[in-house]
Amino acid sequence: MSIAYGGIIVFLFRGVNLAVALGIVLFCTNQMGASNYGAFVLGLTIVGFVNAATGGLTAATAYQVSNQRQPPPVALLNGGILSVSLGALAIGTGLFAGQVLAGDAGRESLAIGAACAAVIVNSVVAGTFLGRESLVRYNFALVCPPLFALIAIAVAFLAGGSKTPAVALEMYALGQWLAVATLVVTGGIALRGAVSLDGALIGRIGKFALVAGVASGVSYLNYRADLFLVRHFEGREGVAVYSIAVNMAESVWQVSGSLALAAYARVGSLERAEAVALTTRVMRHTVVLLGIICVGLFLLADVLEAVFPADYGGMATALRFILPGVLLYGLAQSFAGFYTYQRGMPWVSSVVAGAGLAIDLVLASLLIPAMGVNGAALASAIAYSLAILGGLVVFARSEQLGARDIFRFGAAELQDYRTLLRRLRGLVARA
Repeated sequence: MSIAYGGIIVFLFRGVNLAVALGIVLFCTNQMGASNYGAFVLGLTIVGFVNAATGGLTAATAYQVSNQRQPPPVALLNGGILSVSLGALAIGTGLFAGQVLAGDAGRESLAIGAACAAVIVNSVVAGTFLGRESLVRYNFALVCPPLFALIAIAVAFLAGGSKTPAVALEMYALGQWLAVATLVVTGGIALRGAVSLDGALIGRIGKFALVAGVASGVSYLNYRADLFLVRHFEGREGVAVYSIAVNMAESVWQVSGSLALAAYARVGSLERAEAVALTTRVMRHTVVLLGIICVGLFLLADVLEAVFPADYGGMATALRFILPGVLLYGLAQSFAGFYTYQRGMPWVSSVVAGAGLAIDLVLASLLIPAMGVNGAALASAIAYSLAILGGLVVFARSEQLGARDIFRFGAAELQDYRTLLRRLRGLVARA
């Protein structure tokens, strides 16, 4: 399977996932005021952090299957022990916070805990499919939770229920759990086989997941920590505006993520030199495709802003500020894939993300008071750019590469697109 063809398969699902995410944004912004929507976004940010951190379980399970050749049912069972335990901890934390906090804040805390538990349980199922390169099933594990959440929120709001952050978060959690139930059942059917509990394997998955989870969690904070600074300086209304700009800009990472994801299992199974060649090839495709999309978003920013209610004005300018950094940081996914699945060193990407996070927080604390949400966007763009460029310098030196080796577009990349077009023509002809 060529990178471009594998990437397009993944991107079809990522496109659905993106449409669902934008559907949640558009529906909720039109149903809720900016202040309530800002509170909803802050709740989802906590869930998103847990989702990112427990992505370490996804990476650890995938690594055991693709690189260590563990049978998928065995990896699923032993990784599942960890995910269920962590899910129970998340629910317990939500229950405790719900008792301590009063009113809607308590309801929101309980809903956040329930949603966090769902994404934790789902992570191991997704990782098992990713490790065995079952990209269709893996992407169902990504698409179903937000889709079911959108349906649950829409039903609650349109049925005349209260359109508060608490209700939105409760319905979000319900949708996540409905998706988990579906995925666990279908995943169990697909991954039938002999299984056994292995304490040593659980330990290896847990250790890898901890390191990879720190990397993913820090990466997520690199994307989202400045929301809380925006909340401090600009209020929940500022959070609402800035979050839309960020979501719009970072949607382009669905493309780079699709390319990187299509190569993850192969990167883990290839010899190191071949994995380096594959990783740099993915990076070149990323630069070309994201460059085209980012230019389009820059030109259409005002049109996109007009889609949202007047309460969310100012999104277009913030979007334009952040796009250059988003373009460069799109390379981080293939960079992280190489160090996680080939080298077994997920901490490398956490160092890059941590550097970006530190730069972002310092710059945002200075720029937001002066420029508002535009300052947050500019701070993120600078932090993204400096962090990934530093990571690429380390990658190039460790693998003895020059800039041309990473960025020169050549015959192999052109052949990827020829293969893609040929297969697409074949699909159209058969249809």
